[in-house]
Amino acid sequence: MAIEVIVFDLGKVIFDFDINKLSDGFHLSSKSSKQDVVDLVSGHKDIFINYEKGTMSSREFYNQMSSLLKLNTDYDKFSDIWNDIFTPFEDISAFIKILSKKYPLAILSNTNDLHFEYLKNKYPETFSYFKNFHLSYKIGARKPDDEIYKKVIDFYNINPANIFFTDDLEKNIISARASGINAYKFEGLGKLKKDLNLLGVNFGL
Repeated sequence: MAIEVIVFDLGKVIFDFDINKLSDGFHLSSKSSKQDVVDLVSGHKDIFINYEKGTMSSREFYNQMSSLLKLNTDYDKFSDIWNDIFTPFEDISAFIKILSKKYPLAILSNTNDLHFEYLKNKYPETFSYFKNFHLSYKIGARKPDDEIYKKVIDFYNINPANIFFTDDLEKNIISARASGINAYKFEGLGKLKKDLNLLGVNFGL
């Protein structure tokens, strides 16, 4: 067995994100209290799931969120608030650059149109190291559903054991492993290097 492709999750692996910043932004742009914003968002996860599955457009998402949170902001301002929550993990970005010289890299992420396009445009160098992007809103399925892993495996048409995948959520690791993928929980750069070394991945360090 040899690893042929290395697949990364996006949020909390390549980029950190701050949900408090999001709730603060929505609070300041609405007539709702910050706690009301938090409660409304956490109580309507079906909206986020549908958006990440691509069953609603960004405009439809904006309309639903505006109605739910009583936002008094236009689409562009809403997009700014929605997107301005990310910070890159610089050590991971530097390591990805090194890995990309020896292995094809890919992203497998539960994400949405606004977030992905924002990140890709703001951090073009980081995204240039990846050959393929397996995105929930384009695939129509989310982790940890079996369907999304099956589509990734079918895309590469290789033994799933030859795919390395790292994700910060244990439930996503469990489901990926059930599909035969060599999946390891992300807990920082040190552990990532050890996990890759265990599988014989040589990154020249």
